[in-house]
Amino acid sequence: MAGFLMFCIAGCAGNQQGYQQAFDSQHSLTQNQSVFSQPPANLFNLSKQTFIQQGFTVESADIKSGIIKAVRNMADKDNSDISYNINVSTDISETAEAGTNVSLAASQQTILHRSTTTWWHLLWILPIIPTGTEYQTLVIKEGNITDPGFYTDYFNSLKVAATKFDLAVKVAAAKASEKAAAEKLAAEKAAQLKAEATAAAEKVEAERVAAEKIAKLQADAEAKVNAEKAEAAKLAPGKDTKLNVEPAAKADSEIADSNNPKIVEKSTAEKKANQ
Repeated sequence: MAGFLMFCIAGCAGNQQGYQQAFDSQHSLTQNQSVFSQPPANLFNLSKQTFIQQGFTVESADIKSGIIKAVRNMADKDNSDISYNINVSTDISETAEAGTNVSLAASQQTILHRSTTTWWHLLWILPIIPTGTEYQTLVIKEGNITDPGFYTDYFNSLKVAATKFDLAVKVAAAKASEKAAAEKLAAEKAAQLKAEATAAAEKVEAERVAAEKIAKLQADAEAKVNAEKAEAAKLAPGKDTKLNVEPAAKADSEIADSNNPKIVEKSTAEKKANQ
């Protein structure tokens, strides 16, 4: 009895010693951190996308703390009765050098899926008729994932995603630059066309003003000539009156004589005498 008690005490002491080694450097994970040049917000989104693309279910994601927790159930490729339950936790934080540090921790459970057929027994001894199937899942192994290759694969996938993201950003920036250059060229062309239209309108207006000025000068010159003629007519009215009135008076006299019979007879007699 005493020996059994000593065995139990020794076992408990050994377990306690194992827990105390949780922060021992020999039990720390290796190659589970990597530094990126992208900002934390970008790495947070890229990390989520990487988990989802690899078949993980994101259980929680807090961008303020930079913590992402995800889980994935994987079947063993060689044994259909074995599966693995993988839990990962990622911390994304900014470094003092303006980079982003990504840390990953993971644990796994190896689960055995077992099915048992229940039978109806004859005389409680011989199984005769199957009555059903019972399914059981047993955790046969669990613990942290310490294999560096697991973390290397994750960071390689994340680096590929980050590279693609940077390339997409550069392509988008190039397209935005081309668009801005095209818009600038179009704006400059529109401004040039507007300036040309304005210049043409100003030319037309200048020509209109010049034409109006010339017309006004011509009108003023004609008015001046007419005024001078009128003034000249006022200063020498006799010449114009005589030239204009005498022919009219002569014509009126001839018309009056032709209408008088006596004058017509006299004129006829004079013509005969002269013959």
